[in-house]
Amino acid sequence: MAGEEMHVVSRLIQMIKHAIAVFRAKETPVYVKVILGGGLLYVLSPWDIIPEWIPVVGVLDDLALAAFLLSWAGRFRVPE
Repeated sequence: MAGEEMHVVSRLIQMIKHAIAVFRAKETPVYVKVILGGGLLYVLSPWDIIPEWIPVVGVLDDLALAAFLLSWAGRFRVPE
């Protein structure tokens, strides 16, 4: 079980690093940077469409958006 959990954490870290690289790359279109940056601001912001005090759903919208952004950033290639 611990091996699976470590794999998930390792994969999450890779996805975060890739999203950062996509954001920093000069070849990345501006609209991609705006969506990634805006999504990050929304996730970190204390103001939400669905407030955090609503059990489960309040946190779920932030997690879903973060998961979508990481997955979406994975579609872009970063020059090496």
